[in-house]
Amino acid sequence: MKFIDFPIERINLFFDTHTFVIQSPYYSDENIEVKVRLTGIRQMIVIGEKSDVIEYTLYIENTGKISGEILGEQFKKLGSNKVTLTSYDVKFYQLITPVSSVLRNMLYHFNIQNSVMCNSVVNNLKKNINEGVINEGRYDNIVRKVVKDIMSVVKYQKEGEYVLPEDISDKTVYTSPKLYSPFSIELTLNTSEDVDTVEVNGEYYPNEDIILIEIVSNPNLDREILEELHFELNELVRHEIEHMSQLDRGEEFPEYEPEDSLEYYTQKHELEAQLAGFIRRAQKERKPLEDVIRGWFIKNYSKHNLSPKDVEKVIKRILELS
Repeated sequence: MKFIDFPIERINLFFDTHTFVIQSPYYSDENIEVKVRLTGIRQMIVIGEKSDVIEYTLYIENTGKISGEILGEQFKKLGSNKVTLTSYDVKFYQLITPVSSVLRNMLYHFNIQNSVMCNSVVNNLKKNINEGVINEGRYDNIVRKVVKDIMSVVKYQKEGEYVLPEDISDKTVYTSPKLYSPFSIELTLNTSEDVDTVEVNGEYYPNEDIILIEIVSNPNLDREILEELHFELNELVRHEIEHMSQLDRGEEFPEYEPEDSLEYYTQKHELEAQLAGFIRRAQKERKPLEDVIRGWFIKNYSKHNLSPKDVEKVIKRILELS
């Protein structure tokens, strides 16, 4: 195997945020969601000639009950959650065949016309595949729970400091099977006549497993403002949980954040978190992703302090990941 002579990291950055949907495999009505990552290139004989074939790893991310049981048994028999394949393997062919076809077409957009081959399959859900559990969005449950708890406080309290979930339940932390660390929310509520509707800020402190959230709302809190807050919280909570997920994956953050706004907002980990939050909000608002992104940068000029030219640069970088 030799190194790929095209921008593998840029392409993999795109694939990190792209999910391939395999429709109705294993003679069921269920879909399976997978991700791919390019790993290298190998010379092989293709149609009688030596060719550079792009290799990739396939990660199983989401499955229904029937397909989950079938795959669970397959991995169990193979004795591993990561299976290395040969060029003649027919294991997982119902997943690999459609993915390879779509992947090759997608690579055309990068001006790459090589054939592709899957060299390994990874059970990225482990317990969930073995149990045949149907997964919705990876962090949907925990985001929904946190947002619901915050909204329950805001509806009855306009000002004050709260620790969630401790102040509203018998639990002291939030947990998710998708996250290694439990965490809590430190919530601060304020009102201001200077705010037309609502402003939301948040920050994740990994050493303390705390997400700080500050909400400043207009004193005349009405249904429309609460709806806007609901969308803002879905975006912000998903954004901060993405940072938690990045740390779980072993990604390293800089010791000190850049002072330059453009440099800050175009960091890899920040772009990924922005995209995760904006996708969540776009789904909730049922709006195009780009409209949601542009709306956020227009509203939050004082927060990001970017010039219009730099805003376009950041938006372009975010959309390149989508």
